[in-house]
Amino acid sequence: MSTGETDLDGESDSSYRTLRSALALLAGYALLITGNGLLCILIALRLIQEHASPFVAGVVQSAYYVGFVLGATLGSSLIQRIGHHRAFIAFAALSACCVPVYPMSGELSLWFALRLLMGFSLMVVFTAMESWLHQTVTNSQRCRMFSAYMITNYLGLSAGQLLASLASPASFELFGGASVLFAASVIPVALTGQAQRHVPSHNAFGARDRSQFMHGLLGVQAVYRRAPLAVVACLAAGLFNSAFCSMQPAFLRLHNYPLAEVSNFMGFALLAALLSQWPIARLADQWDRRKVLFFLAVASEAFSMLLVSLKPGALMEACGYLYVGAAFSMYGVITSYVNDHTPNDQRIAVSAGLLLIFSLGASGGPMLASTAMGMVGPAGLYLFSATTAGMLAVLTLCSLARNKSLSNPRQERSQRRLAR
Repeated sequence: MSTGETDLDGESDSSYRTLRSALALLAGYALLITGNGLLCILIALRLIQEHASPFVAGVVQSAYYVGFVLGATLGSSLIQRIGHHRAFIAFAALSACCVPVYPMSGELSLWFALRLLMGFSLMVVFTAMESWLHQTVTNSQRCRMFSAYMITNYLGLSAGQLLASLASPASFELFGGASVLFAASVIPVALTGQAQRHVPSHNAFGARDRSQFMHGLLGVQAVYRRAPLAVVACLAAGLFNSAFCSMQPAFLRLHNYPLAEVSNFMGFALLAALLSQWPIARLADQWDRRKVLFFLAVASEAFSMLLVSLKPGALMEACGYLYVGAAFSMYGVITSYVNDHTPNDQRIAVSAGLLLIFSLGASGGPMLASTAMGMVGPAGLYLFSATTAGMLAVLTLCSLARNKSLSNPRQERSQRRLAR
């Protein structure tokens, strides 16, 4: 056999192993995210059933996103020490251990601690998953693989929300099912080969051993320096995401929706978020991304105000789906906008900063939304969303007014090629 034939056989075998490894990763992640989707709605429904006030429910749910912040700042250093493979297995298993503890006690302080621990654990898993996938695939496969990852994410969350209608949140069955899904997620991952361990390297600021916390803070500084609007927009995206996922079940239950309909609405809402991603992304690639962000903020504000005023029924549910489609599409536009103005050697730091900003926003969403609901009733959730979206729209419009010279990304790329 010639050397060329040997090389082709080697490349083919390597591509096959890469595809097999990536499919195993996605299979494990699908099980984990389905369990997490089920648990998220289950916690909200159980708190309502235990007659917890909206504010107390918001505090408990916020603990999950505070754990996100800790995971975003400390998780990368853990992954560097133990590797992606062990990080996924260890923290998915830790999450599986936490789930059965919820129904064992109604002590809200314990639930707060469990949500904090699970938020931290799952952020480490998400970080390991995304960086592992990027490391596993080649450049020619990267976009398609990450698209498959996002589709898996939304489909898994949606499936988990729909599973909540199979039993009463007062029973142990749903908690047990979520724990099984978390535990089962490690099986396909454990059966794959060990991913190449990430070796710490100089970051964008030239520091080899800088702590992840400082790396995240410097990333925030880098985001602000490159695109100040993105800091506020990313905070708002975190607020929208966490407020909806944590408090929408309470909003529906306070409007006397039965448990099965709450579960169905939450599941289909996440499918609505999935369907909006591609057309919004196409639009953002054609226009100035800030114009798309302004459109999404205005749409989110308009749908929020409709949700405040409409009575329960099909029209209110349709507005809810449209709201999710607009609000949950912001993060992709924001990250693209920032990366348009970021050199390659600072992309890791900027990504860490965006993740930290989003987590900070998400940690405040449930508490702020629940406070508004406690003051004015169920409508407080969308009064909070409308206020946040309105502020974001105004700031985006100011940014556009200050700098009208930025053309759309395709025109900018063409101008750079002509300049070279």
